[in-house]
Amino acid sequence: MALIKKITPSSRNGDISALFSLILKAFAKIDWSSDTYLTSIIEKINVSNTSLIEALRRLKVYSQMAEKDRVRNMAIRDLFKLVEGYVHIPIADMKKAALVVENVLEQYGLSMQNKDYAAKSADIESLLNDLAKPDVVAAIANLKGVDETIAALDANQQDFENVTLQQAEGESVKKGLASASQLKKEGVIEINTNLVGYMNTMAKVKPATYEATAKTIAELINQNNELVKRRYKTNKLDSEVAGKTTG
Repeated sequence: MALIKKITPSSRNGDISALFSLILKAFAKIDWSSDTYLTSIIEKINVSNTSLIEALRRLKVYSQMAEKDRVRNMAIRDLFKLVEGYVHIPIADMKKAALVVENVLEQYGLSMQNKDYAAKSADIESLLNDLAKPDVVAAIANLKGVDETIAALDANQQDFENVTLQQAEGESVKKGLASASQLKKEGVIEINTNLVGYMNTMAKVKPATYEATAKTIAELINQNNELVKRRYKTNKLDSEVAGKTTG
């Protein structure tokens, strides 16, 4: 039979997590309790994958925060630009109302979108409170679209705060946890160093017990390694094309 090859270390974190899960499912089809050496390896892979999945989840939350922040920045710009347009409109009542709202916005400035997450959140909350004052609300009523734009900013801010809360809830347990890349590295080392050689040997010594599972694992790792190769070739080709284009 084809020997199980080692996992390509440069595999992506998400791909490795998926591979670990599939390998664990392959082992789960048989009771390996009589093989204490193998069960200890399986348990280590399981622990590594559980931690890796959690680390990837944390990374996802961080990426969501960046996206939610981008969306609320757009809402800030929309509000400032809309009010600015009304300020220059040649209709006295609208211009007067727009100046009331602009006076509030100028206290914060469009540069607020360049502040860090916490400072920006504080500014947005304060701005929304100022825009909710009776005299400002009365002015906004004369400016079509402004109320809806403020509502959009409020909703975007709440979305950001919800994701921030998710991140904060995991912050206390995140300390002391390894990064996704470190966890991937540890899991790959465990498989490449301890599992691959052992399963290849046992598939020859006791094929009736080990060979089928070994073949499945060999195929899963081959598929992963081929994916890494294809990505490398694609990236190399893209780089060569870019080089010829700019050269």
